[in-house]
Amino acid sequence: MTKTLSAAVLTVLALLLSSCGGGGASGSGDDARASKAISDIAMRQDPQGPARFVKLQRKEADCIGKGLVDKVGTEQLQKYGLLDDDLKPTRKGLTAVRMSPADAKAATAVVFGCTDVTTKAKAAIGKSGIVPKRLGSCVDRTLTERTLRTLFTKLFEGRQQDATRALMAPLTRCALGKSG
Repeated sequence: MTKTLSAAVLTVLALLLSSCGGGGASGSGDDARASKAISDIAMRQDPQGPARFVKLQRKEADCIGKGLVDKVGTEQLQKYGLLDDDLKPTRKGLTAVRMSPADAKAATAVVFGCTDVTTKAKAAIGKSGIVPKRLGSCVDRTLTERTLRTLFTKLFEGRQQDATRALMAPLTRCALGKSG
């Protein structure tokens, strides 16, 4: 049961992360184009797809894009495969990147500085219907800013298994009625 719960929560969080890619104007023309391209990715959502549970406002998407360009850098975003040589978005999503630990931490800080990830994650999971209502309080106690920051950093580093473990441990403790 806890593996299913963990998988369900990770799925929704991956959708949240994939919808967070945003960007507004930045210093140079190239940076501004890169920020805009990432912002446009964040705003493009399939109304029938699972990302419909996570709604970013344009202002949030622009903040994230500008922040990623400012903190990670346009060249690094290209190196990570998020932007092509013409600064156009690639099909690669943020959850498929393998950032350096420093860039992953910076990207996580940007996302958390631009939007209320914790509230959005909890709301998305609640709307998704994939987590049984009886486990809702467990998810609420587990999805803290600290837990989510750790999870996002590991995801940005391309360490999906470590991200799963980082979420699985507290979810398991909660589901089994153990504290800590």
